[in-house]
Amino acid sequence: MDLDALDRKLNSAFPGKVVRKDLLHQIKGGENVPSYVLEYLLGRYCASDNEEEVQLGIAAVKDTLRKNYFRQDEANKAKALVERHGHHRFIDRIEVRFAPSEMKYWAAMDNFGFQRIHIPDEFHRRYDRLLEGGIWAIVDLEYRTSEEAGRNASPFHVRDLKPIQLARFDFEEFCEGRRAFTTAEWIDVLLRSLGLEPDRFDARPKVLLLTRLLAMVEKNFNFIELGPRGTGKSYAYSEFTPYAILLSGGKASTANLFYNNARRQVGLVGHWDQPFKGASNIL
Repeated sequence: MDLDALDRKLNSAFPGKVVRKDLLHQIKGGENVPSYVLEYLLGRYCASDNEEEVQLGIAAVKDTLRKNYFRQDEANKAKALVERHGHHRFIDRIEVRFAPSEMKYWAAMDNFGFQRIHIPDEFHRRYDRLLEGGIWAIVDLEYRTSEEAGRNASPFHVRDLKPIQLARFDFEEFCEGRRAFTTAEWIDVLLRSLGLEPDRFDARPKVLLLTRLLAMVEKNFNFIELGPRGTGKSYAYSEFTPYAILLSGGKASTANLFYNNARRQVGLVGHWDQPFKGASNIL
């Protein structure tokens, strides 16, 4: 793919930090992996404007997914790999819950299909969102034979965990790069970051599309968007960032959002300082 003027300017202003959205379609296929997870891998292996390096990076990303990402129907295979080799690395969504009756924290991984994984306390203390719905991460699991009996008899242990997110963000460096762009150019950059091609939109639709991002930067911002199915209402929130929660299918109840009287649990609004969205459809 030939880079246009905007892409070349981005690579010049933010060297090593630009991810090509078109590469997502080459590696995602039919896998249910959030785009920001794939972009993390692309940023790690394909942050270059050299086509040969990009192709090598794509091969590395595909190899990483082949070895470390498992579908839910491959859960038994994943467990067998850990038992057979003693350890294995996974790309999966992981969450931690506290069991008061046992006075113990347990980790659960979606595609690995196991709910009682031992995890050191340091991880849920360092990454609060493990206790608030879970995060996508690179997780190293190991298999340890145990003589424990009863409910604590689990052979799987988290050895290491790295959230899929920016390890470092230099705001001043970002602002310096932003100064190289006009307002119109930056709007196009934001739209392209959402996976939309700005050349296909006039000025007003561009601004309307960007309103979907207001909740990402403005505290206590309430946003309701109504529209037909398949118009991207949920896409931006489920694919754009790991720091947003998408609630759909009637799950945006008072108990889930604010407080559950029966369980005496604070809802998502009380736990998350970042936005979430409930999608509405006009049928």
